[in-house]
Amino acid sequence: MIRPRYRQLSTINVTNLVDVTFVLLVIFMLSAPVIHRSADVRPPSTDQGRILNRLDPGTSLLVEIDALGNITVAGEPVAPADLSGLAAAALEGGRTEAFVRADGEARYTVLALALTELRRGGYANVGLVQESMSEQP
Repeated sequence: MIRPRYRQLSTINVTNLVDVTFVLLVIFMLSAPVIHRSADVRPPSTDQGRILNRLDPGTSLLVEIDALGNITVAGEPVAPADLSGLAAAALEGGRTEAFVRADGEARYTVLALALTELRRGGYANVGLVQESMSEQP
């Protein structure tokens, strides 16, 4: 009887799979803080006004209004009636500034409603975010 010299191994080499998994895990862990959740908003542009390069989420409350009139805060949809309570909680939490970033096509009534609710929540002065003309593509 002839016996084969080599025996066939039927196990999976898990080392390569674990290496790839760890590399992907590290990539996602490093890129997660960089990903910015935001509504699809295109504010009107102008060549005047103060340019804000970055809003600090620890001290600023950013309310976004898209072209359809949907209001979002930190990527989460908010009902207009709940905005004043959210603003009051943010003010108590240490967020001293409030900004509204509205799409250029948003209805003025939704913008006025958001500003009114932020005022009811305790923010006397609310900034409107606009894009600089030099940043236009």
